[in-house]
Amino acid sequence: MNNSATTRRISKIAIEYNGNDKGTAEMVYSNNLLSDNAELQFQEMKAVAERNSKIKNWALTGYISPEQTKENEISNSQLIELTLKALQKVGVTDDNQIRLDIHNSTKHKHIHFVVNRVNTNGINTIEAHKIGERFGKAVREVCKEMNLKTDLEIGMEKKTQMLKDLNEVLKTARSFEELKELMKQKGYRVTLSENQKVGVSGMRIVKHSD
Repeated sequence: MNNSATTRRISKIAIEYNGNDKGTAEMVYSNNLLSDNAELQFQEMKAVAERNSKIKNWALTGYISPEQTKENEISNSQLIELTLKALQKVGVTDDNQIRLDIHNSTKHKHIHFVVNRVNTNGINTIEAHKIGERFGKAVREVCKEMNLKTDLEIGMEKKTQMLKDLNEVLKTARSFEELKELMKQKGYRVTLSENQKVGVSGMRIVKHSD
């Protein structure tokens, strides 16, 4: 699960973006927000954030992007559950304002979140220190709890399969061009890494689906 989390001071544009995504966004969850309108939700969040003048970067924003394959399907309800549980692990409570939007405009659906770090009682519940690292760890923990594959596990599986396919192709390919074509048939794009000083310094293999 690719993911990101950061603390920042946001404007209404951030919430409007999450709620649009070229017209494909779907607001799937909200908490402690009276309105469904992005601009009004921003005003609600800002009003609560002002209850704690010490917190300047009052919003926690980010996303989770699951690797969608036949072997690793994840439903919208699972994605929402995963996000909420991971957010709880980094300090989000029932008293925080939350908005979740699922985006579908790219080949991999993903979920965006906006959370007010200042809860309805004026207390900051989410530490900013290493929030990206802590959130990534939380996502992996929840994946294991929900029997979902983590980004590390998926990456290792891809690497193992790629090496297997490459070794198979190397048995028959008689030139680099033939190797490229045979790997293409297996769903890979092969390119050489080059620069003026060294010349060819390596080879990059990427799945077309990525």
